[in-house]
Amino acid sequence: MRVLKPEIAQDRKDKILNWVVYNYVNTGKPISSEIIAAKGGFNISSATIRNILKELEDGGYLYQAHTSGGRIPSDKGYRVYVDNIMRLQKLAAVEKARVEAEHDRRIEQLDGFLKHTSKVISDMSRCAGFVVSADLHDDAVKRLDLIAMGPKSVLSVLFSHSGVLKHAAFSLERPIEKSALGTLSKKLNKRLADIPVADVAEVLWKEFVVKASGPEQELLKKLTEYFANMSRSFDQIYLEGLGRIYESMEAGDIDDMRSIARVLEEKEKFSGMLRERLRNCSGKSGVPAVPGGKHVVDVTIGSENNIKEFKNFSLVSSSYCVNDKAVGLVGILGYKRMEYPKMISIVDSVSSMVEQMLSE
Repeated sequence: MRVLKPEIAQDRKDKILNWVVYNYVNTGKPISSEIIAAKGGFNISSATIRNILKELEDGGYLYQAHTSGGRIPSDKGYRVYVDNIMRLQKLAAVEKARVEAEHDRRIEQLDGFLKHTSKVISDMSRCAGFVVSADLHDDAVKRLDLIAMGPKSVLSVLFSHSGVLKHAAFSLERPIEKSALGTLSKKLNKRLADIPVADVAEVLWKEFVVKASGPEQELLKKLTEYFANMSRSFDQIYLEGLGRIYESMEAGDIDDMRSIARVLEEKEKFSGMLRERLRNCSGKSGVPAVPGGKHVVDVTIGSENNIKEFKNFSLVSSSYCVNDKAVGLVGILGYKRMEYPKMISIVDSVSSMVEQMLSE
């Protein structure tokens, strides 16, 4: 009996594990030794394949839902598969061009581009896409624009030093002159530039509201209330395409649907997990997901997530930075039977584009 060198045996075992995970991801069906022998192209006997599958099962990389059924990847098996991808993955030029074209089409207007970005991620991945921007509480004002949208309608656009954007529309009881709005905007920017966002409401009330009258005072009161609420509970999380997760679930996975719906209804739990993920990105270094790139893409699979309801789901995310500071997170939430190479490429590309746009 021929004995293989340990490195050759391990390489063969790794290839079969990757083949099983890849084909399970694509078919959703447990993989049997017969399927591997017929379609795998490994040029080894069915008996050898069965032995290798048994070793992988004993090592915790695969499991059998039914004694007589094929094998299914465990979280540990997915982890080996994803780690291998992240070492070798290169983003195909055609796919990258598609991501960039779609993103450019969606963000022609600066207003609301983070929401559009989450939609782009969802469209490209066919999963749920999310974007999380850093809390503004400790950030500082760079500029506050007041734009007349009509005689009684004003749009405010806040630009923070970290690159976070926040906008809101206000309806007034009485019309405000464009010239008066322009003058007010200049005064506000002169006073508010570089002060913490958390202090804006107090400055507006003490130095502007009490001295104003008419429609200007009405607008200033609304701005004061808006900034006070922002300081108390800023939760800028955009989540698009949740329905696509349900589409990719196996038939009869009612418990999974209930679990993820419960977590997302309790938004604070999901929000807390993503914000912890964003905080952990600060100062984090590692191997970029794509050779030649600069972004580290984090992948957590099933039970690796710290929310028990996510045991059958995976999160793929990467931070975007301004001046080397992580100011937000883009990512994908999907069933763990996902196409990891594609998801990693999408997240890496979109985080780079968001970062470039904010820097500009």
